[in-house]
Formats: sequence, C-alpha cells, structure tokens
Amino acid sequence: MSDYQMTIKNKYIVVPVNMHSKWKKISFFEDGRLIWDFDAHIDFTSPRFYTYVNVSHLRGKTVTLTSTPEIDMHFTFVDSIPSAGYYKEEFRPMVHFSAKIGWINDPNGLVYANGMYHMFFQHNPADSQWGNMTWGHAISDNLVHWHELDSALQPDSLGTMFSGSGIVDERNVSGLKKGDRAPVLVYYTAAGGNSAISAGKPHTQCMAYSTDGGMTFQKYAGNPVIGHIEGGNRDPKVVWCEELGRYVLALYLDRDEYALFGSDDLIHFTEIQRLHLRGDDECPDLYPLNVTNEPGVRKWVFSGASDRYMVGDFKGGRFVPVQESKPYFYGHRTSYAAQTFSDVPDRRIKIAWDVLHAPESVFENQMGIPVEVKLCKVGGEYRLCSLPVEEFETLRVNTETYQLREHENFRRPLHRKAYDIELTAPKDSPDFAIRFFGYELRVKPSDNTLSYNDVVMPLSYSGGDVKLRIISDVLGLEIFADDGLIYSVVGSLADYGIRYLTVEPLSGVEKPDATVTVHTLKGIW
Repeated sequence: MSDYQMTIKNKYIVVPVNMHSKWKKISFFEDGRLIWDFDAHIDFTSPRFYTYVNVSHLRGKTVTLTSTPEIDMHFTFVDSIPSAGYYKEEFRPMVHFSAKIGWINDPNGLVYANGMYHMFFQHNPADSQWGNMTWGHAISDNLVHWHELDSALQPDSLGTMFSGSGIVDERNVSGLKKGDRAPVLVYYTAAGGNSAISAGKPHTQCMAYSTDGGMTFQKYAGNPVIGHIEGGNRDPKVVWCEELGRYVLALYLDRDEYALFGSDDLIHFTEIQRLHLRGDDECPDLYPLNVTNEPGVRKWVFSGASDRYMVGDFKGGRFVPVQESKPYFYGHRTSYAAQTFSDVPDRRIKIAWDVLHAPESVFENQMGIPVEVKLCKVGGEYRLCSLPVEEFETLRVNTETYQLREHENFRRPLHRKAYDIELTAPKDSPDFAIRFFGYELRVKPSDNTLSYNDVVMPLSYSGGDVKLRIISDVLGLEIFADDGLIYSVVGSLADYGIRYLTVEPLSGVEKPDATVTVHTLKGIW
C-alpha cells in the first residue's frame, strides 16, 4: 500500500535504509494537515541497516503516512533501540565520539551543568547522510566516555534544528527557573525551508530551556527570539561578558559577516555591531582567555567554523580586534565548526567536528578529541594553543619510549588499536618522515614545515625544538605541533596491514636524534 493510517503508540519508527537507493520523503498528516516529515534512503526490499527515528512527540496521534516518491510502506514501531552489535563495527572510531546511528556534524550547545558535560550535536537519526537536522545529545562526567541520550530538539514548523549554543542561567535572569536547579538555556537556528512542514519560512534564532539540569528541553513559547536578518543567518553563540555587564550573542549572517547582540535577560536581544572574519564563515564562537605568559592580561577570542580567529577586547560597548585574523587549523575542512563549553570552571574546553567518512556504516563522522584551549603571546602576536584534555590520558594502557639514535633501523610494530604518539627532535634535526598505517608525515625543520598529502603547514611558531603529538584512530589522525600551537586532521582510513611505525630520513642517511613515545590506548566504548 502506498499510504496508511495508524495511531502512534511507540517511541521509534524503524526505518530500513540502503544508501544506494533514492531519497524518499515520509510525511505525517493528522486530519489532512501536515504535522511532520523526514527524508531517508528508505528501502524495504533490500535494506543494509535500520535506523530508529524518535516519534514520541507524535504519540497518541492518529496519522496518515505518505511517501514521495510513492513506495509500499511496511514500517514497524518499537520502544527501544537494540544494543547488540553497535560500537563494534569495522570502521567505528575507538577513542572519538560517534553517534550510535546516523550522520553527525557540528557540536552544539556545549555546556557543563550539575557535574555533567552536555554535548549536543547536529544529527540525522534517519540516515547516514546529512538531513533532518535534529539536536543529538550525549553526556559525560569525564570528557572521555559519553552516554548518548534521546534527541534533545526535534524539527518543527519553524524549521529543522541547526547549530547553536548553551548556557546555565545561574542568576535566573530569564525567569524560567522551576525548583532548585538553575535553568539550562540552549539557542539554535530554526532552519526554515529545510523540511516540507517549514517550506517558505526563513532562518530564525530560537531558544529552548531545561529545568531538570539539561536532561530534557522545552522550546520557548515566544520563539523566535531573533527574527530573520539576511541570508541563511544562523549558529547563535551566547556568552556572559563582564566588560559589558550583560550577555552577548554572536550570530553568523552571510559571506564573512557576523553580528553581535546584547541581552540582559537572555530572551530579548539588541544588535550591538557587525564584524567581518576574513576567510571564514558560519559557527561563531566567542570567549575570554587569560594570556598564559602575560600575567593579568585577558583577551577575547572570536572564531569561525574553519578555525580562523581574531583576538581583541570589549571597549566602548564593542568588540575591538587587536590583530588580524589568523588560522589555527590547517587542512581541507577535515575539522570544522569547533565550539567551546560554557560554564566550565577554570579552563576552556573545545570540541570540533571531524569530517571523516566511515564507508557503508550505520553512522558517519566523529567528534574531535576534547582539547583545552589557551592563549599565549608568541613573537609579539597572540596565538591559540590547544592539546587534548588531561582526562584523555586515562585511556593510556601501555607506554614505550625509544631513542632513535640507538636503533639502526627503527621499526615499531603496531596493532589494530588507537595510539597517542609523541615525538621530539632538535630544531636543527635533518628532515625526516613518520610512516605508519599508510600515513606519511613529512617533517622538515630545514624549512619549518610539516606536511602530508598536499597539506603544508608551519612546523613551529615558537622557534623551539620539534614537538609533535599524533592521535591515531580508525578514520584518521589528529596532529598537534609546537605544543599545540598548530593543529591538523588527516582524514583517511587507517590501513592496519601497514603496521610498522618508522621514522626515516627524507634524504641522505643522517638520522634524526629523535625521541618517540608510543602510548597504546584503550577504547571508549
């Protein structure tokens, strides 16, 4: 049958998916009125895997389902997602977060509340390609092991749920507090026009709030809190600004232009200024940092989705940059849309989206390793620096250190595991290559470059010795150079058949006087 009527009694609709089939749109009608829809590569005849789409917001409704294009539908409904087989798939990352099922992209609403880190993220629960944008939700008490919860925000008549931020309203300026816990507020873009139910509507900025510590959310009745301004304006980031004595919301507008808004109650927002972040767009982040090597100096960092950033101050009610924008990440958008947590005491923690392909899998992409961000002054300029949070080191189960001068031919066998590899060498070391799992990193102190494939980046800003840290996982590498001043992500499947770690001269026979430390990591699942 091409459509049928039912009363929804269960939590999930079970969706058979084959990524080689065509997209189908499933629409839900109540009394002839469209109330919800989603898209997926649905295939009832030869599914490759199953996804589970939460329809609890429709529970109790008698609906008619239709498909475009028309197919015979035989959906089933369940109240729980099976646990067997997940997190053990061939291409599942071992030490990076990935969704149990479905596509993920930008981290959203990163907030620390009631002893828990809450990581929301762009999520397509119906498919392993982009679409049906929902806010996925995972929590952790240590930034290493994550427990995925039900979706926090579902698409509605204003649009699908695009990226945003979160904050704990400790002073209850919003007036939304109920009970003893401070409300947790999240801000998101309602992306009108990305679903049938929101056809013809623009992108607007909305808010939802939680009165139970961030576990469940209710959308604010007065949404949107900021109407459409221009283009695909999106990705609101909210932060408390001491210099202004109020909250500031950063918003992407169009091209390389952003806007800042001020608010006293986290509900009503007034535009303060517009600014340009050359060479970047989307996903603004805004946060203060003390300068590590300038005691008593605090600056503000404004960054975009590609990890270009400006450093400045709030003066005269405006953000004033003190230097031109700079790149932090080097590469081809394999790391994107990084955001920092709100309300973490005494440190600034950031997570990015690693755009890494998992072939023929029920999931797609991963989150980067959580890093602690610092700001320092190097060569008269302010530069960001980040390294994996110290909690990540709890995954180390074995450590071996090698002095390469003592090995005629250094070949360290590796296994199908994740690794945390550290290498140091004198700054006047001969050029060399690091090879393992099919990767080749070319380290050239002679011209101060680090490269792989066609990506070339500085090896050092500080002018000190060579210092590299490489996190190896199934879908690729994360590279930190010069104590975290330089960062890149290699997006390529590890070839576990090429299992020897070698460090060899790029030319000539002179070996680098390097020290290599190999930490074997246990998985997070």
